[in-house]
Amino acid sequence: MLERRRSFALTAAVCVVALLGSGCASLRGLYLGQVTLTSGTYRIGPFNLAPMGQPGSEDQSVRGGVPRPPGNIGIKAMRFDLVDASGNPVPRMDAHLHHVLLMNSAHQSPICANEEERFAGSGSERTSLSLSGSYAYITRSTDRWDALWHIMNMSDMAQTVYIQYSVDYVPMTDPAAARPVTPFFMDVTGCGTNAEFNVPGNGGANSVYTRTRNITAPWAGVAVAAGGHLHDGGIDISIKRASTGEVGCTSVAHYDVPEPMDFPSSISGCMLDHLVNAGETYTLTVRYDNSQPHTAVMGIMLAYVWHGVPPAG
Repeated sequence: MLERRRSFALTAAVCVVALLGSGCASLRGLYLGQVTLTSGTYRIGPFNLAPMGQPGSEDQSVRGGVPRPPGNIGIKAMRFDLVDASGNPVPRMDAHLHHVLLMNSAHQSPICANEEERFAGSGSERTSLSLSGSYAYITRSTDRWDALWHIMNMSDMAQTVYIQYSVDYVPMTDPAAARPVTPFFMDVTGCGTNAEFNVPGNGGANSVYTRTRNITAPWAGVAVAAGGHLHDGGIDISIKRASTGEVGCTSVAHYDVPEPMDFPSSISGCMLDHLVNAGETYTLTVRYDNSQPHTAVMGIMLAYVWHGVPPAG
């Protein structure tokens, strides 16, 4: 584990993104001062993967008690990658990060009963977490972090890889962590599933396969960030108010044309200022290319919501 400290100044003088009539109300009272981040780098592994197509070329498992930063902290940012023993990123065409999820055993999902809280994750897109202002994900020293993952060797050579994640954080009492967020792990297949579904691929050229799920907000707050996870053939995933159709966030998949593998190389995220109303219904919609079959794909969006009320005036 590597750890370092650095300082930066937060600036949010104007409302960059104001969605669904939220205005800039939730930006009032945000901490805009100097912040000293501690940065730690952690690994799961090693994974000794056999050549592609041979037994042992994939690793799909769950592990309790994975490495984490010490103390009572507020997480401001996280980044994920597959690396070799020296910490060098493994080319995506050589090894595929199907997905990795970090979970907090001390909390449950706000929308799925008896599901451990899933607070950060990534796939081939290398989705990162970034929380600005006073927003942070709080985890205490007694919280156990668990993980589930699926990685695949895409080369004809055996190789050893690690799942690596970097965490930028502040003490829980820091003003940059004064507004704790709750992660909403929204899976289009619902609760208690393995998150995978198949796209039939029977729609012809330029056709689109769509799947939706309605989600009810359990309490009022402010959504501050969101991002999606898609597989090969994925176009985008969005969350919107069911009553009006107004879109809160759309994560769009991007593909690097030179790469022979048909998985997203990146996906767009959203920095939000979105007032959430208790009991309101939101629709999660994922879109996939339907001109050819795509098996065992996913449609996931992870949003971070502050369970609080912005100051008036």
